[in-house]
Parts: sequence; structure tokens; C-alpha cells
Amino acid sequence: MSEPTSVLTFSDLILEVAHKLGMAYYGVNAEGVAEIPVDAHDLAECKRVVNSGIRMFIHDAPKSNGWRWTKPIASVVLWPSVAAVAGATGVAVWDAPSGKTTITAGVASFYESMELRTITFTVGGSFTISDYVSPTVVKVTGNAAAASGSTWVMTSTGDYTLSPWFGGEYSGRILYVSNTGVGSGIEWISESVIREWRQNLASSSGTPYLAAVRVMATGVPRRRWELIVHPASTELLTVQFQYPLYFDKLTAVTEVHPAPFGHDETVKAACLAVAEKEKNDAPGPDWEYYRGICLPNSYRIDAASAPRRLGYFGDPGSASESGDYRNSAGYTRPLIVYYP
Repeated sequence: MSEPTSVLTFSDLILEVAHKLGMAYYGVNAEGVAEIPVDAHDLAECKRVVNSGIRMFIHDAPKSNGWRWTKPIASVVLWPSVAAVAGATGVAVWDAPSGKTTITAGVASFYESMELRTITFTVGGSFTISDYVSPTVVKVTGNAAAASGSTWVMTSTGDYTLSPWFGGEYSGRILYVSNTGVGSGIEWISESVIREWRQNLASSSGTPYLAAVRVMATGVPRRRWELIVHPASTELLTVQFQYPLYFDKLTAVTEVHPAPFGHDETVKAACLAVAEKEKNDAPGPDWEYYRGICLPNSYRIDAASAPRRLGYFGDPGSASESGDYRNSAGYTRPLIVYYP
């Protein structure tokens, strides 16, 4: 099923703003129905106002914990070092205009967290993965056509590239995905602590129990962040954590804003409020409608998704949420006894 037909697209919001600013297009003889502007300047101006309105709405989040819908879950694959595997023989196709080579593997071999990492082919040398496309396809920077048909190796240092959507902040705990079967947990720590561990060890691998986020030295054309862990993982593991959502500016008229359906009226009101403020150099009725009616309604809609229970507030020693994983999940792990 598709989304409800009443959902506002970028085109719908542009048309609302064009009405407000007197930029709507009514046909060659001005006898048609209102459409989004065909004039390049007017269309660009309406797009700018809409994106500003969406940005303002996201910024006007509830003061307590922000919008609930702006906290997606990141899933990051912690991949171990990859040895040359015959089944992963790749096909390399060089594209001169983009300056990149597309590598297609025979089996699923790639993860998004491999972006900006070095891949070394048994024939053809080493290259940097620039784009993750799918589990079997990546792009590397440079002409790697000579690597076609060869295998490759990748060395894991415990550093994993985060999605381009990640903006450098995280919230809440970091946890392994369900059914991982890891006895110890993984906790956030200062990245300097992990660097300190690394300076005293030539190499360290196992099951990661410390994690941190830091900005990467390379991130063209946009800043990129990486998840660093200690020790480097020796098996394929996946961790999850919440992070704040930052939206990319809408460009195609068929795109939709990032908020849930129930906030459409508020998003429209925010766009019209920005248009009004910029057109009249002062807030007016649209601004008051957005601030006084729509925004409080969106707060109410967002709060409706809050949990009805906040958790256990009694003696933590008797609750399953106490953090004592030794006696959780339906099994009891043996105590370790030290005999001098």
C-alpha cells in the first residue's frame, strides 16, 4: 500500500508557499489551475522557504526530550578482518567521469561501515571504498579495473564508518542486537580512553566492550563520523544506538518531509509562517497560527506516542532492569570463584 493521498509532498508545500508569495503558475494565459512556479527564480525561492520551514519545525522541538520521531536507531556492523576468499572474486568496472570503479562481488561481502576504508586487491593494489551500494556492490576511488577477477583483503582496526545521516551525536545506550549471545555488554567511553588502550597494545582483538564516536579526518564532500571500539571485533557483530535525525534539504518535488503524517498541518503552517515573515519583515497571522495552534497540537501528537509506563521505580535489586545480566534472560550464569 502507498502512503495516504492526503500526505503533503514537497510539491504540495511549494504550491502553498507560491500561493502565499504570489508566485504560483496559472498557465500561459493565466487561465489554468494553480501550479508550482515554472520560473527558475520563483521555484528556487519557494523551495528555500519550504526547507527553512521544515528546519524551523524540527528546531522547535519539545524542550524535554525533543521530537520522538527524530531519534532513529543506527545499526552498525562491526566486521572482522577479511581474508582473500575465492567466492568473493569481484568484477571491476571503471567509470572515468566519476573517477570511481564499481566492484561487484560474487557473494555478499560488504557493509556500510566499510565506507572510507582501504580494500587491497590481490591484483591491482589498494583503494578507498567511497560508496556502499549493496552487500555485493561498492565503489572505490580511482581506476581499479585491473582488479577485475581478483580477491581482496581488508584489515579491521576497530574503526567503523557511520552512515552519512549520522550527525555526530548519539543518545541512550549502545547495545548488541538480539540473539547476539555476547556475555559482556558494550558501553560508551571517551575516545581518548580507547586511544590509550591502543597505544599500549600492538594489536587487540576479541569481543568489543568499549565504544566511542569521533569525527573522521576525511569526509569530503560532507563530514563523516566513525564508531571506534575496543578491542577490534574478531567476529561479525552488530550494535545499535539512537541518534538525532538531521534532514537533507528536499530537492525533488516528489520528496516528502521527514515528520510523521500527523504533523503535516504544522509543517505547512511553518512554511507559510517563514514566507510571511520574510515577505512582510514581521510575524503575522500565519506566524501566530503556527506558534499558537499548530505547534502545541504537534506537541500533543508527539506526546501520544510516549510509553504509558516509565519503568520500575522500586528496589532495583529485585527488578529485571537492574543490569544484572548474570541472572537475566531466563538462565543463570555460574559465579567465578577465586581460590588463593
